[in-house]
Amino acid sequence: IMSLGYTVNKDKNGILLAYMAEQIPNINLRKLIKLIYLIDERFTIERGFPLTWFDYFAWQKGPVAPEVYDIKNGLFSEYVTCVRDENGKCIINSVIPTGDSFQMDLFSQYEINLIDEVISFYGNKTADELTDITHLDNSLWSKAVKENHMDFSNNGKSKVKIFLNKLNEGDVEKEEIYEDALEYMQFCNAASVC
Repeated sequence: IMSLGYTVNKDKNGILLAYMAEQIPNINLRKLIKLIYLIDERFTIERGFPLTWFDYFAWQKGPVAPEVYDIKNGLFSEYVTCVRDENGKCIINSVIPTGDSFQMDLFSQYEINLIDEVISFYGNKTADELTDITHLDNSLWSKAVKENHMDFSNNGKSKVKIFLNKLNEGDVEKEEIYEDALEYMQFCNAASVC
């Protein structure tokens, strides 16, 4: 099952992935997955809902959006490609024409600023360092792992969903904003518009 991040937001998210690949040359897939999650986490804390609407799952190395992971299998190929380096890592490259506007007109200035802040703060960190950040004791990933008594001895993947809206539990205004935004995205998905 595809997330709203793919069914409703595919173009916007494809452009975001390409933008990330442009801003951080030689970014590997694991690092890209972490940065997209951190953007959504930050956006949810500030605005009450995620930017991408990808679904995240608790995998061994942190929260993963399967659609972003599937870039290596050709998903989002209109926007980015995966090229294996000499170590077998999947390096992400943009395939859409870049330029000053870079098709970023789908994003508000607020969204672009937040994306750029996350890139500025985390962009020079390694995938392992970003994994450590997503594994901090109070993180949603750590809570999901503890609550579900997870053990990654099988393949490191799980079907345990990480709910970003838990970041705002107790903040009634942000909880309502999230519910309204989710309802809108579900409407767009059902109506195939927006």
